[in-house]
Amino acid sequence: MTKKDSGDLYMARETKQERTVRAMFDNVSEHLHQFKLITSNPGAKEADVEVWCQSVLRACLGFSASSGYMIRAQETRGKMRPDLIVSKGDQPVLVVEVKKLGFDLDKSEFRSGKTQLAQYLSTIGNVKWGILCNGYEWRLYDFSDLTTGGVEILSFDLRSDTDEIDTGKRAIDDTCWELLDYHESTFASGTWFDFSKEATAFSPESLARAILSADVVKLLARVIRGEHEYKANVEVLTDRIYKLLANGLDDSITGWNETKQAELHKYIKGQKRSGRRKKRAQTKSDVGTEVEVSLSSTPESYEDPSKKAA
Repeated sequence: MTKKDSGDLYMARETKQERTVRAMFDNVSEHLHQFKLITSNPGAKEADVEVWCQSVLRACLGFSASSGYMIRAQETRGKMRPDLIVSKGDQPVLVVEVKKLGFDLDKSEFRSGKTQLAQYLSTIGNVKWGILCNGYEWRLYDFSDLTTGGVEILSFDLRSDTDEIDTGKRAIDDTCWELLDYHESTFASGTWFDFSKEATAFSPESLARAILSADVVKLLARVIRGEHEYKANVEVLTDRIYKLLANGLDDSITGWNETKQAELHKYIKGQKRSGRRKKRAQTKSDVGTEVEVSLSSTPESYEDPSKKAA
């Protein structure tokens, strides 16, 4: 084997994440098609979403019997009835609360999904993780400290930028990469704890201070100057950002409505997906660079050891 052939073979190797995503693809594709049928059925019930979610956990996210997991549905614990409990052996590790299709997961009423999750985990005991799902949206919470009401560490919306379920190949691949963070392999590796540390660090206070820091405000000024072709006054910009953070969009913008809110939400989703794609591309680029460096130190006279032995 020549040096070039060896390099080509090495470059063709997949990362562990790429292998997982490739293995997920067919199952995710099938479940997205199933979900489109559910969403198109005006008579769809919460139970239909729950059955579908349970199948996603098992077939797409790897919480399967072959990996040592068991998923129990509607287990009664007094008056507390978690929709789905994922156990490893006899130990519950994850509780899932499924809401009706499209349910507003930001509801703040007493019986909101997050409140229910906290109550379930308090009753079961020694379970840190909870997922809240309305079919479209998946949110992962860390309930290590129940006094805080839980920390949202991941959120994902299956809908595309056009608010539809896209079953094209590119969209399915993107969905697989998004769902990788919820996958059993990510959970088993302890990465959920890393996500939780990041989310905890991103408290409202720390975010506000970071956004109002001189470096960030100067960067924002450069972005605004690039869009509007004038130099933004940093002090004025700092005051405007502070007022926006203190009052919120709803109180700060005249005519703010659900349409504008939806447009901003769509913009944020697009930015997040673009960031993920760039991150994946950068990871592949870094791997390629490492291979090139490794091969550059290989003697030109390199031969396949097995071939040499023969």
